[in-house]
Amino acid sequence: MASNACSRRTSSAAAHVTSVITIAMAACQPAFGQTRADLREYPVKPIRFVVGFPPGGGNDTIARMVGQKLSERLGQTIVIDNRAGAGGVVAGELAAHAPPDGYTMLMMSSSLTIQRLIRKDLRYDPIRDFIGVARLAAYRSVLVAHPSVAATSVRELIALAKAKPGALNFASSGYAVGSHLAGELFKIAAHVDITHVPYKGTAPASSDLISGRVQLMFAPVVPLLPHVQSGRLRALAVTSSSHSRVMPELPTISEAGVPGYEFVGWYGIVVPVRTPRHLIEQLNAGVLEVMQSRDITARLDVEDMEFERATPDAFNAMRAAEVAKWEKIFRQVPVNVE
Repeated sequence: MASNACSRRTSSAAAHVTSVITIAMAACQPAFGQTRADLREYPVKPIRFVVGFPPGGGNDTIARMVGQKLSERLGQTIVIDNRAGAGGVVAGELAAHAPPDGYTMLMMSSSLTIQRLIRKDLRYDPIRDFIGVARLAAYRSVLVAHPSVAATSVRELIALAKAKPGALNFASSGYAVGSHLAGELFKIAAHVDITHVPYKGTAPASSDLISGRVQLMFAPVVPLLPHVQSGRLRALAVTSSSHSRVMPELPTISEAGVPGYEFVGWYGIVVPVRTPRHLIEQLNAGVLEVMQSRDITARLDVEDMEFERATPDAFNAMRAAEVAKWEKIFRQVPVNVE
């Protein structure tokens, strides 16, 4: 009977993609030293983990990985609720208006945090309407070029861009997402004029880059690695201040000719703003523990991501600092969402 109670089950709804991760039911032995009394207090019902992008992307992958382990830790079902649309805004609005009772979490990303700076019609505030639980993972991007671009280094690329202002372009997976923001920051730091070409997703953007329809792109390292290894793309540098684990030979953009440049995207968990503090701290403790488990650490290494331990207060301060940083940048390079 106990083994049946602990079995995994999956269900889906027709209106949207919903995956239910059932790892440990209340009748099972409490995980990680929790008592049965703790589990009866919170959580006593499934927790919804809202993700603003379809299954398969970075947000969804991290959410499922953490959701499974956190379900084990809490002894309760966690539902991964994919609500794709408007670059994560649909999910953000849903979670912002959810009851602040600890049973709704939102996957927050660096790009979703700054949406209020570029979307005047946003019906919630990514900072004021949420309290941070924990930062999950940070990821670096790589600057890649199509082989037809006559530059084999960042310095050569800058010289080419300055010789022909506006002639070079860079693809992104949409407005104000990581691949766009990394490019705008590069334009400012390197004092160059390159044209932004937004796409509706990473797949069409990278496809046109590989075919030569666009020339440059800033994107997470791992998905582009096979194309770099095959010679279909040329990697110039990484956007972080530290070297990539999967392409350690690449310099950072700062080392390669743009001192001080750094762009690192991140994923984290937030909850509605009036969620009780003791529930936030309980979720934070659970997330910090599962993020340091052996299999999640190994998966982050494979994905070239890094975990940074942070309290809820530290995560809130980091999110506020992110908004302040990009507010200054957008004064120099206005971004319009179409």
